Amino acid sequence: NEKPGPGRYRQFYQCDADTVGAATMAADAEICAMLADTLETVGIPRGDYLVRVNNRKVLNGVLEIMGVAEGETREAVLRTIDKFDKVGEAGVRELLGKGRLDASGAYIDGVGLEAEAAEPVVAFLTSKGADNTATLANLRAAVGDSAIGAEGVAELEEISGLLAAQGYGPDRIVIDPSVVRGLGYYTGPVFEAELTFEITDEKGRPRQFGSVAGGGRYDDLVKRFTGQPVPATGVSIGVDRLLAALRAKG
Repeated sequence: NEKPGPGRYRQFYQCDADTVGAATMAADAEICAMLADTLETVGIPRGDYLVRVNNRKVLNGVLEIMGVAEGETREAVLRTIDKFDKVGEAGVRELLGKGRLDASGAYIDGVGLEAEAAEPVVAFLTSKGADNTATLANLRAAVGDSAIGAEGVAELEEISGLLAAQGYGPDRIVIDPSVVRGLGYYTGPVFEAELTFEITDEKGRPRQFGSVAGGGRYDDLVKRFTGQPVPATGVSIGVDRLLAALRAKG
C-alpha cells in the first residue's frame, strides 16, 4: 500500500545475491563489497552512492538494556527507529513518547515511553561518528553491558576491518546505526545501498533518490522451514529503482 513515486513501485523486479552456509563476517563483508562494485559497474560513480552497514544485535542490545521485551512495545520501538531518516532525532523522541503531528497534520500516537527510558534509543541512533572507529566506540557505549550488543559491535568492527584491508573506504561503505531494515528475520549485520544524488519528484521538488538495495544476515530463516540450522547472508537490488536512477542521471 506504499504510495508510488519516482522509482517506487507497487510491484517490481529484484536481483538477489546470497551466500549460504558461511557464518563468518567475511561473507557479509563480501556482500557489501560486491554491492559497491555492482553499483559502479552499472554506472553509479563513487560519491553518488553509499553502502550503509549496521547490526541487528547492536539494536537488540540497546532494547535489552532498556528492558523492552518481545511484544507490541518492542515492535513499536522498532517501527519508530526505522523512521529516523524521515523524522530526525526530535521526531523519534516524540514518537517514543506521547506522539507527534505528521506533515499532513494527522496525530500519530507514540509508544508511551518516558523521556529517560527512550534515551538509549536516541543515543544509538545518533552514535554515527566522524569515521567508523568513532562510530564503533559510540556503539560500544550505547550497548552498555549487553552481551548480545557487544557481540554485534565486534562483528561490525570485523566487517569494517575486512573492507578496509580490501580498499573499501568510508566514501563507499560506512557503519551507520540508522540502518535497521524492517524485516524481523535478520539476525546480524544489515545493509542498505543509498544513492546520494538529487532528483526531482513529481511535484518538481529536489530530493535524494534514496535506497536501491538492502539485505542482511538471516541465520534462522532456513531453520524455520526445514528444521536445519543454515547460516546465510544476502542482498536484493531493486532493478526498477536502479534503472529509474540511471535514467534520472542521464
